[in-house]
Amino acid sequence: MGSATHRVAILVYDGVKLLDVVSPAEVFGEANRLGAHYTIMLVSPTGADVTLSIGIRIAVDAAAAEPAPHTFLVVGADLYPRTPVPHDLVEATRTLAGRAGRVASICTGAFILGAAGLLDGKRATTHWKVAHELAASCRASRVEPDAIYVRDGTTYTSAGVTAGRDLALALNGVP
Repeated sequence: MGSATHRVAILVYDGVKLLDVVSPAEVFGEANRLGAHYTIMLVSPTGADVTLSIGIRIAVDAAAAEPAPHTFLVVGADLYPRTPVPHDLVEATRTLAGRAGRVASICTGAFILGAAGLLDGKRATTHWKVAHELAASCRASRVEPDAIYVRDGTTYTSAGVTAGRDLALALNGVP
C-alpha cells in the first residue's frame, strides 16, 4: 500500500446499523496501527448527523459532495429492501462512487448500490435472507447468494456484517 494516505468514506444515513459501520472502520483502524495510512470519515448525504437503528445519534465528518475517497463504503440497514432507497441517498452514492477508486457495500448496502445503478452488469452479493430480493430488484446484476463477498472489478459487495469485516480485511490487501 505504500506510505500514501488513502481516504475511506463510509456513507451513513438515518437507520443505519451500528455494526455495519464500526466493523469495517475498526479493520481500517487496525490496519493503521500496523502501518497502513487510512483516513476514515463518516459522510451523510447532506453532512447532517444521523440516528442509528438503535436510536443513538452519531456525528458525521462531511457531506457526500465533499470527499474524493480512495475507498467508498455504503453500509446496510433493516430499511432496505423493505422500503425504496431515497433519492438523496442514491445521489450521494453516485457522487461518492464517481470519485472513488473502489466501491464497496456491507450487507444490505448492496440495495443502495443497486438503486444507484452501480451493480448493473456486475456480480454481487448481500445477506442471504434478502439475496433473492436483490436479484429481483437488480436484474442487470448476477447475485451470488452464497458468497461471503464478491469482487467485480473495483466494486465489492459483502453478505452480512461479519462478511463485511472479511471484505474490509480483503480491501486492506488490495491496492
